[in-house]
Amino acid sequence: MTTRTILAGTYTDTGSKGIYAFDLTDGVMSNPRVFAEIDSPKYISVQNGLTASIGKFENGCGIAVFDEAGNELDHIVYEQKTSCYITWKGNEIYTANYHLGTFSRILFEDNHLKLDKTVEIREGAGCHEVLFHEDHIFVPALFLDRILIFDNALAYQGSINFPSGTGPRHGLFTRDGKTLYVLSELSNELFVLDTDGWKLRSVIPVLPDGRTYQRGSAAIRFGNGESLIYTSTRKQDIISVIDPHTRRVRQGAYSGGKHPRDFLIVNGYLLCANRYSDTIVCYSLDGDGAIGPELSRINVPQAVSLAVLNENS
Repeated sequence: MTTRTILAGTYTDTGSKGIYAFDLTDGVMSNPRVFAEIDSPKYISVQNGLTASIGKFENGCGIAVFDEAGNELDHIVYEQKTSCYITWKGNEIYTANYHLGTFSRILFEDNHLKLDKTVEIREGAGCHEVLFHEDHIFVPALFLDRILIFDNALAYQGSINFPSGTGPRHGLFTRDGKTLYVLSELSNELFVLDTDGWKLRSVIPVLPDGRTYQRGSAAIRFGNGESLIYTSTRKQDIISVIDPHTRRVRQGAYSGGKHPRDFLIVNGYLLCANRYSDTIVCYSLDGDGAIGPELSRINVPQAVSLAVLNENS
């Protein structure tokens, strides 16, 4: 029997105290508890037992890093509105700011944070993620309908352009580096691109009935190795299971609540965070990747991001 500790980032305007932890054992979630008290930890990222989190502090907004027990190691303030995304890359932490239209690189060395650089793209650009491919950095700018490309010195190198009004939000690179999948928030489509020249291979509607421009698509994850793509759509309360090879939606499953902003696939289970229902729901995954029945649910206020902290046998 293996128990994994899962973390949930939240909004904190209606009762949440910050980052929550809970246990996952054979599909049963239990023991929800406060992991770290912090204002507005909307997105979290874990690397080697260290949790980096978006945060709001007395003198502004920035990020904090916590150890495996939830103790704050350091925090830094460098912007006036909270970012919406955070991720690790070695001893570097990257954030994307939806409102300010910026992304930032922060260094974490000897348990201390130091701002390296903030790149301004355009206020209101809707910067929503930071991706890495080979020696370049990719930043989807939802309201520009572009993914902007930078080198490791954070110098602009070009962009990948999408149809007007589609709103590229989050993406995934395949392990072999040959394919980029991009989920559009505004048009509810999955764009499949070759990384050699960024040629568009196909466009797949992610909603089960093929509707587009319903808005609200959010998270994207690989499943069954990389043979399936899973996406969430908040306004429809749906998790979609997509076969990119046949270019069809194999399944549209109820998220178990309202506003599924993020979900996580771990140990053959799918965990979905439903913000407006204050719930996290665990589903089984069949051998072919289909979403099975609900196995358990817990209450976590306004959960909007999920990450695995550790595993204990």
